[in-house]
Amino acid sequence: MNTKKFNTEKQRNTLKRKTVVETFRRSPFSVFRFPFSFLPFPVSRFLFPISCLLLFTISSLNAEIRAIWVPIWDLKTPEEIDVLIEDVHKNGLNQILAEVRYRGDALYFPNKKDSTYPNPEKRSYVLQDTLFDPLEYLIKKAKANKIEVHAWLTMYVVTPHKLENIHPEHIYFLHPEWITADFTGEKMPNDILEGAYLDPGIPEVQEYLFNVVMDIALNYEIDGIQLDYIRYPDREFGYNEIAYQKYREEMKFQDAESWQDWKKNQISNFVKRLYNGIKSVSSNTELTAAVISKPGKAENIYSQNWKEWLQEDYIDKVYLMAYQTDKDDFQANIDTVSTFQMNGKIVVGLRAWSKNCSYSVSKINEKIDIVRKQNFAGISFFSYSGIKECGYFNGLSLK
Repeated sequence: MNTKKFNTEKQRNTLKRKTVVETFRRSPFSVFRFPFSFLPFPVSRFLFPISCLLLFTISSLNAEIRAIWVPIWDLKTPEEIDVLIEDVHKNGLNQILAEVRYRGDALYFPNKKDSTYPNPEKRSYVLQDTLFDPLEYLIKKAKANKIEVHAWLTMYVVTPHKLENIHPEHIYFLHPEWITADFTGEKMPNDILEGAYLDPGIPEVQEYLFNVVMDIALNYEIDGIQLDYIRYPDREFGYNEIAYQKYREEMKFQDAESWQDWKKNQISNFVKRLYNGIKSVSSNTELTAAVISKPGKAENIYSQNWKEWLQEDYIDKVYLMAYQTDKDDFQANIDTVSTFQMNGKIVVGLRAWSKNCSYSVSKINEKIDIVRKQNFAGISFFSYSGIKECGYFNGLSLK
C-alpha cells in the first residue's frame, strides 16, 4: 500500500477510487468488464460494499461441503464413473464419498504399490474387469473436475446376507472366531441386520482393520477416508469370548456400566489410532465417519461416542446420518447437535431416496435450508442411486 503523505484531498480521493476499481476488477465479477474507472468516487464507494457482500456469499457457498454417498453398484465400470462425475459436476456437488470397501472386499487393488500395511482383502464380486481399478480411475477423473474423493469404508460389517458373494479366502471364513456374539455366546448370524460384524473388542480385529485403512491412505492420493459402521451392531452384541475375556482382564470393577464404557473405548481408541496413523503418512488426508445422528442413541446403543471424537480431535469431521423424513423430528435432532457448538466439524447427511419415490424433493430442500441456517460444515446426500432413481437432481437446491 502507498504510505506517502498526500498534499491535497484530491490526491487522496484519486488513490481511493483507483483502489476500489482495482479491487473489483480482481474479483470474480471482473468478467463483467464494466468500466468503473470513469465513475466519481462516491459511486465507487457505494459499489464496493456490494462487491464484498457478493464475494462473501460466493466464498461461503464454495466452502460448503456438498457431498454424495456413492454405493459400489455405481462404481463398477469406467462408463458408470464418467456419468457420476458429469452428474456431480453439473449439479454443484464438490465431494464424492465412494464406497470402495463394501463387506470386507475391495474396489481397488490392495497393496497396490507399497505393502507396508498388509491387506489380504479380495476384490469385490461386483467387478467383472480384473484389471480395472475403480478408485484410481475415480480419483483421476474427479481431480480434473476439482471434486474431492473420500474412500467410504464399511468397517466392522464384513458379510452380505448371501455368503456366496464373498471369496473363499474372505476374513469371515479365515477367522470365524473374530465374529461378534450375543450375551448367550452365540455367534452373530450373517443374515440379520446389515450382516455379520467383526468384534471391536478383539485386538487382532483392530490390527487387521488398521492395516486395511492405512493401506488405502498410503497407496492412493485421496482427499479423505470415511469410516462407516464404526460401531457395534447393537447393545446386545460384543460378547465374543476373546473380547469378553479381555474386558475381564482389564476391568477390575465389572458391572453393566463398566461394560458399556469398555465397549465405547474400544471404538474410540481405534478411531484415535487411525487418525494418528493416517496423518503420519498423509497429513492432508481427512478422517471422517458416518455416524448415528442422535448422539444419545449412538453412544448408549451402538457404543459410538462421536461427540468425544470431535471434542478430543480424534477425527476431522462426522457426517450425521440424519435421515428423518419428518421436518420437526429432523429440526429437533439438528437443534440438539447444535448445542455442542461444533457445527463447523459436522456435515449433515440427508435422506435422498424413498420407496416408489414418494418422498418429494421439496422435503429434501426444506432440510437443506435448516442445515444452512445453522452454519454446519455442509450437507451430504444418501444416496447417488436414490437421487438418480427418483430424478431428484432436477429439483434440489444445491447452488
